[in-house]
Amino acid sequence: MRKPRGLTLIELVIIIAILGVLLALGIGYLGSDRLAVNQAAQSLAAQVTRARLEAIRRNSFVGIQFGTQGFGGYVVFVDANRDGTFNPGETVVQSVTFGQGDWARVRLTAVSGASTLVFDPRGIPTSFTPSTVTLGNRAGTYSKTVQISGQGRASVQ
Repeated sequence: MRKPRGLTLIELVIIIAILGVLLALGIGYLGSDRLAVNQAAQSLAAQVTRARLEAIRRNSFVGIQFGTQGFGGYVVFVDANRDGTFNPGETVVQSVTFGQGDWARVRLTAVSGASTLVFDPRGIPTSFTPSTVTLGNRAGTYSKTVQISGQGRASVQ
């Protein structure tokens, strides 16, 4: 009977080197800004839905306002005076500032269409203007778009 032959030291070193290169490439891809931008876009789309549900739950006008100052961000707020914008003193439901904390790798690069979306107590947008919000990484090499329809439905593109 013939004994099974194992790996030689050189073969083992070559296999470990190949695995090391593949692991380095994989970690670079998974831990990159792409993942942070994708998560931020999904979170933003969920916050548009949250604004609608908060309006129904609170039986009040609730909006989401986008800003591009600095790295950008958005605020979900109760529009107490019904003027369609976020004013100091109004209740903040959620506030997100990109470029810091969990979203340190993300920036809000552009908003086209309405920069504020307000839902009435029935969950219907007060303005039927569609919006497009573009999120990207700090280097500007990757971006994701969140499209908000005139009915207030958000989807990540």
